[in-house]
Amino acid sequence: MRVLPLLLLIYPFAEIAALVALADRIGGLAVFLLVVLSSMLGLWMLRNQKLGALLTLGSVMRQGDKVSLYSLLWPLRYALAGLLFLLPGLLSDLAAILLLLPLKGPDISPRTSSAGPSAGPAGNGDIIEGEFKRVDETTPPGRRLQ
Repeated sequence: MRVLPLLLLIYPFAEIAALVALADRIGGLAVFLLVVLSSMLGLWMLRNQKLGALLTLGSVMRQGDKVSLYSLLWPLRYALAGLLFLLPGLLSDLAAILLLLPLKGPDISPRTSSAGPSAGPAGNGDIIEGEFKRVDETTPPGRRLQ
């Protein structure tokens, strides 16, 4: 836990050092334009986050049984990437690009209960468990509905 505050203190200096090194290599105006364009991209991503959430929901509905944990977290990753693009700096832009990579995680499948005698070998959920009592009443012929 002592490392996190230290990293938070070092992060701004690392961003500034990366910007200065890049400005020395390609020029200050190009770095300034890169920072402005990445900030505009981050702002645009945060404004259009609802679209990303709707697209994710649509893909999850189309997939059916196999749902990836990473696809469920896509709106969160998209918003965090937009926030990182808003921050001026190269390290935050690289982190945002890494968040936007289409990684496929392990599939989440619904668990089927295979415990108990009524689950059957397939376990497809066709069996409803419960108690019943058979009642054989003889109805007089005049009271039958026919």
